[in-house]
Amino acid sequence: MLTRMKTILSHGIAPQLQEWLKEEEILGSLESPKDPAMGDLALPCFSLAKAARKSPAIITQDLAKSIQLPKGFKSVASAGGYLNFFFDDLFWAHVVIDEIQNKKTKIGDQKLGVGKTIIVDYSSPNVAKPMSIGHLRSTVIGQALVNIFKAVGFKTVGINYLGDWGVQFGKLAWAHLNQADLLKRVEKNQSQIKFDKDRWAKLLEDIRGKPDTSFDYLYALYVVFHATAEVDKELEAFGRDYFLRLEKRDNSELTKKIEGTWQKFVTVSLQEYNRVYGLLHTKHDLVRGESFHEPDLQGVVQKLKTLGLLKESEGAQIVDLEAYGMPPCLIMKSDGATLYATRDIAAACYRHDQLHGDRLVYVVGAEQSLHFKQLFKVLELMGYGWSKDCVHVPFGLYRFKDGKMSTRRGNVIFLEDVLDRAIELVREIVKQKNPDLKDAEGVAQAVGTGAVVFNDLMNDRQKNIDFDWDRLLDFNGDTGPYVQYIHVRCCSVLNKWGKDVPPDANLSLLKEKLERDLLRVLGRFDDTVLVAYNQLKPNWIAQYLLDLAKVFSAFYYEHRILEGDMELQKARIVLVDSVRTVLRKGLDLLGIQTPEAM
Repeated sequence: MLTRMKTILSHGIAPQLQEWLKEEEILGSLESPKDPAMGDLALPCFSLAKAARKSPAIITQDLAKSIQLPKGFKSVASAGGYLNFFFDDLFWAHVVIDEIQNKKTKIGDQKLGVGKTIIVDYSSPNVAKPMSIGHLRSTVIGQALVNIFKAVGFKTVGINYLGDWGVQFGKLAWAHLNQADLLKRVEKNQSQIKFDKDRWAKLLEDIRGKPDTSFDYLYALYVVFHATAEVDKELEAFGRDYFLRLEKRDNSELTKKIEGTWQKFVTVSLQEYNRVYGLLHTKHDLVRGESFHEPDLQGVVQKLKTLGLLKESEGAQIVDLEAYGMPPCLIMKSDGATLYATRDIAAACYRHDQLHGDRLVYVVGAEQSLHFKQLFKVLELMGYGWSKDCVHVPFGLYRFKDGKMSTRRGNVIFLEDVLDRAIELVREIVKQKNPDLKDAEGVAQAVGTGAVVFNDLMNDRQKNIDFDWDRLLDFNGDTGPYVQYIHVRCCSVLNKWGKDVPPDANLSLLKEKLERDLLRVLGRFDDTVLVAYNQLKPNWIAQYLLDLAKVFSAFYYEHRILEGDMELQKARIVLVDSVRTVLRKGLDLLGIQTPEAM
């Protein structure tokens, strides 16, 4: 909407400024003043001073007196080195309302990504480990970016790149197939294993008592193995041996048992993850774990050798990146086992060649930044020009009072527990305030998970977030439930209206300051989505929704929407419906549901 006004203005005044600026330069320079009283659009004229041989302030004063405004603009004013333009209120109201009412399920003109495909790697938990609160960031940021990419016209493929390959599966397979031996070693080394006594007892109980198709069993096995391996170093060697057998697939009976164990653990893990994804409304288009690319790994190694990029270092195979200011990229261990980088190279080639990705996006924590710099550089050295279109989208960590959590030590807050606690809190609030609410459970899930997701996405993804239960589940102030509540309030007004939204409302009646403020904020929506796309930061949308909700709340309390003159009521109903539509669109982009009652 703002883009349309910028286009009208730049096209209209370009002939008058052709001595200094081209039309596309004007369009690229226009900005929105922070103070609405200063105008709706501003053109900085500082760059004209040298050619005009005048100060920017004199230039804008002269232009303000002489410039002819295009249709849709009512006035222009000089403000220092800026030329400030003011919209014609009725023209702007029609631009905003018509755009929203005619494109209720679309964002902008959707031409940005036409004919292009973006592949997004996000969430991607490691098999046999529960999703912790640490997985929340990749999952919700990634899903929001997928939604944003689709909204601006890209074909988008979201991939769950499961961590289902590597030496940890050799360790788990050994622990499962040699459970009695593991428990003997636990008993032997009990005094040296440092772990909370009660929690340790619960883990051992789960190993002995839970079925091996239970995720509790897998998690307990994982934690107990690693805690014991810190004391009993022989366990690490057992794990490496089992994974090497799995990778080489020698058709022995033992290897078949290892492979069967691995496949079972992957299946059990996916069932667990899909339950959490269901709560978060996360939808991947493809599940392509690391193991999917295992058949291509030797081809990757061979190509690196053929190109002369592979070097031996202490028995291992590496790509030397010292010339680029990075440590070597490890491709193959001395025992012949491949590594994460090898699999990532194969996965990138698959996503480009088979999925036809024009852009490969990786939503992975900032602590992996070096890995992706190495990966993209190796792809470049292999001659893949498309490596320049590989993008790492880093994000900060959740921080805890007692430091970073570690699944191996068992010090972890499970994501599902966070979601369940949030849902339970909303469930209790609903019972107290609206016990007769229809689909109360559905509302509790929508608002509870919405609180958790919005709390994450409202933050700049590059910053760390302090994990705080009280703040996370605070349903007052700048929260997802607040935005959802304003959406519900809009729905309530429309239900009381009880008729279709009038198609011919007289928008010239929207003269009050808060009505104009609402139109101003509504008009920023498409441009806000584009900023979120360009910066790969969903928090722009979250903050925008808070702004819109606050302005609507002020409007709702100050004006009687369904009283007085009928023509004014019609105009305000159109305004309310437009706010409802944009709130729903924005929350949809963030992966948050919009209940119509709370």
